Amino acid sequence: MKDLILSLLQQGKRPFEIANQLSLSYDLVQEICQESGILYPGKHLSDSEKQTIRRLREQEGLPIRAIAIRMGRSKTAVGVHVRRRFEKVQDEGGTEVKPKMLKVPRRCPRHGLVRMWPCVACAADPI
Repeated sequence: MKDLILSLLQQGKRPFEIANQLSLSYDLVQEICQESGILYPGKHLSDSEKQTIRRLREQEGLPIRAIAIRMGRSKTAVGVHVRRRFEKVQDEGGTEVKPKMLKVPRRCPRHGLVRMWPCVACAADPI
């Protein structure tokens, strides 16, 4: 049984999927992973998926929910990747800005209501 679980893990299946497929408890599958020295962090976005999200968001202008549905991923996974791309903005002059996501929008004098402060557009294009 242990060999079967390890071979399924090597094929790229997640512990939750293995537990459902073999009708085992998730805790047992996770225990076998830990005993074998496999630290399974979960399923992350691949580089090609990140590029696809970037293209859909920046070039086609799709919202996070539409991207998540199209790619078959959760809104959270897509949203975290999109937000991480904008955590650190660097303009051509070399100035670095680390905007923060606001719960309540603030008004930029040049660009109106913004959710990221300082305003990313103002930081990228100084007067």
